[in-house]
Amino acid sequence: YSCAAVSSPGGGPLDETPPDFISAIPEAGSLGFGGGKITLKFSEYIDKKSLKNSIKISPRLNTPIEPIFGDDEIILNFPEDLLKDQTYVVTINRNLKDERGVALEQSIQVAYSTGAIIDEGEISGRIYGEESYAAHLWKLEKGFEDSVLFTEPLYVSEADDEGNFKFKYLGSGDYVIICIERGAAGAKLVPQRMAYGVTSKKIYSLAENESLNGITMRPNRETLPLKLTHGEWKGKRWGWMYFNRELEENIVLNGVTIIDSDKKVYRPRIYKDAQDQKRFLLISPDTISAGKAVLKLSSVLSSVDTILANSKINFRIPAKSDTTHLKRSKPESLVSIQQDKDGGPSIPIVFSKPVISISDSAFFIGTDTDTVITKVNWVNPMEIAFIPPNGWKEKTTYKLIVFSEGLTPIEGKTLKDSIAYVNIKSEKKLGYGGLSGSLKMKDVNLLMELKTLKKEPNFFYSTVNSEQQFHFKYIPEGPYRLTLIDDRDRNGKYSYGRAYPFQASEWFNMYPDTFDVRANWDIDVGSIKIGKKN
Repeated sequence: YSCAAVSSPGGGPLDETPPDFISAIPEAGSLGFGGGKITLKFSEYIDKKSLKNSIKISPRLNTPIEPIFGDDEIILNFPEDLLKDQTYVVTINRNLKDERGVALEQSIQVAYSTGAIIDEGEISGRIYGEESYAAHLWKLEKGFEDSVLFTEPLYVSEADDEGNFKFKYLGSGDYVIICIERGAAGAKLVPQRMAYGVTSKKIYSLAENESLNGITMRPNRETLPLKLTHGEWKGKRWGWMYFNRELEENIVLNGVTIIDSDKKVYRPRIYKDAQDQKRFLLISPDTISAGKAVLKLSSVLSSVDTILANSKINFRIPAKSDTTHLKRSKPESLVSIQQDKDGGPSIPIVFSKPVISISDSAFFIGTDTDTVITKVNWVNPMEIAFIPPNGWKEKTTYKLIVFSEGLTPIEGKTLKDSIAYVNIKSEKKLGYGGLSGSLKMKDVNLLMELKTLKKEPNFFYSTVNSEQQFHFKYIPEGPYRLTLIDDRDRNGKYSYGRAYPFQASEWFNMYPDTFDVRANWDIDVGSIKIGKKN
């Protein structure tokens, strides 16, 4: 009463072995290729759905080839009208997966020549980033123009999990390279939408059968042109205005006005939100009439330029008054911290709406042995930054006590509970150490970068003195990665460059090993030998 079905036996470890490329017919590297069928064989069955967008042929053919699925084989039917004395490269990228969904470990390239020789030039390097990336390569015919970087690449190499990429079977000539996020591999570059990186040289000249290696790139997202996107009015007197990207600390906003439904003009006080760098808190001096309102902004100034001028947005002022209780939206009831060298860190306490006044005895700080009134630093009317008067003590439990009657919100009610608590546990204090070394390389603009190995990393920098020595002091303990940068613009950090107008990145070399900074130790890593600049 039931049917038998063929399936793999259950149990056992999960198969995570990538499929291997076994062979090609005709053999890879064949000369005098005149078109026709090419069969690519793999070590296991291929997922048919993964064939889409997994094969690229360079140089591009007039009529694209549709790959044919054959279980553990892929069949490509080349046309016969191929270019004379031309090396054609078939690239199988990491979109290709086996039937269990395991992708290729690295892009595979197979070449055929229509002439008597096959090009053997190679260009390789590494992409350093937090995600998966691919490298795009173009061969220049008439010199470099920025526009070439915005066309479909002639060659694509998807980097492996370590970021390594390689282009094989290249002829002599001049080439340009960029890296791009893997999801956009093979596509035209759109800087506003894609993470990408450029090289430290504009053009790479490749001699016949030469190998260029050690080319490094660091992808980044371009800073978007600033836009005022929308407003969100929360009560009768306060709300938020939002931008499309985070704004730095030295930003100045000029000419912010609100025009309500009665055409009355208000000039609100403006506070940057420390928790969300894209938005600003606005507090009106008076109650604004309900209905449609317009917010106008004359200009936004950075330290060097006007980055936005004459913007406006529409939003609505609610008709009902806010009668809700003030709430603490951050932090949770228990916070764990490590004391830093300055007695911090400060603990942010964020409220759900602006607080317009506080009494002198609204906040108390208590330990097992003492409880005292404490003053707090108001970052803005919705947030305080709190540190005990004499800094934190390690291995101590604190209790921040908030008396709700001492807080007056802009509208509505104060905290629902008459007394609110935030428990703060100070763990073992953070240790600091140092790291020093020297270089076997002379350059006038050398800069050392030390990066923490965290999801949201911190960066520390050290110059290199005339004796080629560097020294990092008071670095928090933990694992780090060290990078040497040729700081050409002398701005004290790595400059990524850009595609248009083209600006080369700064050359860098990332040390292959990581370093552990230990508390109260000054580690000497000795003399570091750096490879040549590519």
